[in-house]
Amino acid sequence: MEKYLRLYKQDYFISPMNTVTVEKRDHQQPFPLHFHDFNEIVIVCSGNGLHHWNDYIYPITSGDILYINPSDIHGYESVNNLKLINILYLRHQLFLSSAIENYLPKQTAKHTERIWRIHPSFIKQVSPLIDQLTIESQKNNLASIHLSEALFLQLVILLDRIKQQPNEQSPTATHQLDILFTVLHNSIASAFNLEMFCKQYNIAARSLSRLFKSQTGMTINEYLQKCRLCKAMSLLRNTQLSISIIAAECGYNDSNYFSAVFKKELKQTPSIYRSRFQDKLKQV
Repeated sequence: MEKYLRLYKQDYFISPMNTVTVEKRDHQQPFPLHFHDFNEIVIVCSGNGLHHWNDYIYPITSGDILYINPSDIHGYESVNNLKLINILYLRHQLFLSSAIENYLPKQTAKHTERIWRIHPSFIKQVSPLIDQLTIESQKNNLASIHLSEALFLQLVILLDRIKQQPNEQSPTATHQLDILFTVLHNSIASAFNLEMFCKQYNIAARSLSRLFKSQTGMTINEYLQKCRLCKAMSLLRNTQLSISIIAAECGYNDSNYFSAVFKKELKQTPSIYRSRFQDKLKQV
């Protein structure tokens, strides 16, 4: 881990007694791989980017909620108008730990159990709570510390409740986006046809495309391409599969076209990307 940037709690919490704080990033820039000695909830408010999380890389966009453990290595790249709210907390020092733990993913949970999507409208619902938490977390008297934890408890309960809501209770547009995101993530290795998708689910293609762009800042094809490139990056980092096989597994029939797209987006060829990562591995 020593080769990664480390963030320390004393640089973010105003005193050793404080257990929760808020870091808002209205214009999140690319940030190198790092880890920290505190837990973190990342709320993606708008924009998009690529998130590296341990051995996984995937696109993030408005409505994504991430629960980051201290031992996790993560970072951001290829960001586009990315706005984040980071809730930092010291899990093992919380005064209200016994209550809060009921609404947090287990410390040992896989990363797939520590990420989910909510409709961006719900972010507006929790924003006043986060604003109040931001104010109280900048005070180090005992009453404010306890109030910060009470507000944090409210926040994690609300997020958990939103997660538990059945899709049929969500607005129709929300449900449409949920279905589309699922299908896109299952279409990385195969072709995706928007007209066929909309016909199958009786959705107007034009309105769905506008809704997707307004919520993510990307077109549907741009998002799918990010998903495919993320999978390609993971395979290049973690396997010895040939470039042509990786291209095929990521939905590209032509490996030369795949290499051209990869280079355009990441400013380097797949081969150089792989060698750079493997060189780092040898230094560990």
